[in-house]
Amino acid sequence: MSIDANERAVFAALADMLIPASEGFPSASEAGVAAEGLDEVLLFRPDLVSGLKKLLTSSRGQPPAEVVAELQKNDPAGFGLLTEIAAGAYFLNPQVLAKLGYTGQQPKPIDPHPDYLDDGLLQAVLNRGAIYRRTPGMVSLPRS
Repeated sequence: MSIDANERAVFAALADMLIPASEGFPSASEAGVAAEGLDEVLLFRPDLVSGLKKLLTSSRGQPPAEVVAELQKNDPAGFGLLTEIAAGAYFLNPQVLAKLGYTGQQPKPIDPHPDYLDDGLLQAVLNRGAIYRRTPGMVSLPRS
């Protein structure tokens, strides 16, 4: 099931209501949410295609602002579907990511210093040493 050109046009108009151009950022349609962005999102979430097609078919020919307001008021699931796909497609755009300064996930070495030792909260326990009551029949383990 693919999204045709008419459905893409409706999606672009609806997405522009959610993500208009502002402060140097492109609008949703300028960022290609109805083109490669939509394809990318639906490639990873093919389960959303049928719901999106239904939403776009019922929205065809209606003013986008009214459709979005109606979805938000009376169809939270449809509004959630629209916003999830539009935002997902928008944030896949390299221009948007560059404008945000997001370079993607980067490897970050783990600090070998155990943070639970900070502030001395466990120092009394460490100073005290191991204390316990021996359980009858317990096998002793060698101490290291």
